[in-house]
Amino acid sequence: MNRNAFIAAAVGVGMLLSSALFLTVSAADEFPSKRITLIVPFPAGSATDGTARRLAAEMSRIGKVPVIVDNKPGADGNLAALAVLRSDPDGYTVFITTNSTHAANVNLFNTLPYDPKRDFTPVTGIAKIPMMIAVKSDFPAKNIGEFIALSKKAGKPLSFGSANQTGRGAGELFKERAGLTILNVPYKGSPQGLTDLMGGHIDSFMADPVSALGLTQKGSIRVLAVTSNKRAPTMPDVPTIEESGFPGFELIAWIAAFVPEKTPRPVVARLNAMLTSILNDPATASYLQSTGAAPFPTTPEELGAFAESDTARWARIVEAAKMEKQ
Repeated sequence: MNRNAFIAAAVGVGMLLSSALFLTVSAADEFPSKRITLIVPFPAGSATDGTARRLAAEMSRIGKVPVIVDNKPGADGNLAALAVLRSDPDGYTVFITTNSTHAANVNLFNTLPYDPKRDFTPVTGIAKIPMMIAVKSDFPAKNIGEFIALSKKAGKPLSFGSANQTGRGAGELFKERAGLTILNVPYKGSPQGLTDLMGGHIDSFMADPVSALGLTQKGSIRVLAVTSNKRAPTMPDVPTIEESGFPGFELIAWIAAFVPEKTPRPVVARLNAMLTSILNDPATASYLQSTGAAPFPTTPEELGAFAESDTARWARIVEAAKMEKQ
């Protein structure tokens, strides 16, 4: 290539790069300019769904565009994850998901149809949520000690339902620490599991505070313990599993926002600013706290590091609880 041709080619490449940068910046400046869809991997009535709907209302108010919630439950969040990855990476499809898809699944499935780190770009953390061991209101055991004693005396293994990997992990870890034989019954969402609990089809259920609070107040179910290392603000009289005789026990869920990996970084920054402003608003913080959750706003980089750290933690949990991969 002669000198003039080289210069012409370099100028052409520079113009293309400048054009691409202009389009990216322009898209970010105009964002949002159309409907945003929040994809949730759990059904309506779950903690993740309730949080997403609160965010959708606030995002619509701030962005002045429609924001809808699209529930895609099934396969421990894998169906929803694939739906997000098949969408355009333009910021208008946001994955409001949990540690199920972005920390636990990689340790609990032999193969995944996606890579949580490679295929997604972190936006921000949203909330941290404890799980709760719930039983039917007339269940014989009234605390963890009695539950353990009943389980050991029963002629057949007791069961615990779970609607996500955190619930499953907490149940399996508790089973291992307590030396019990308890069978896991998986559900697509907490509402279905709690319905079966009240119907007597399962003995216990690892519920999230949003699903459990109303039923507890009605007297339909009773919560024996929470899986966090501190008592839940919404149920201050319920002890932690740690307080019930298991030092160091803690396994909580977290909710966060991700987008497809090729989403322009300026758009990611715009989404982060929108969501963190909502999470830092006292009204939203109060709402989350009323559901038993704690606000968890982060930078994209902080969320990425946190998810990577929690993935390693889940590997240790899976090994300690002797959980089989699917």
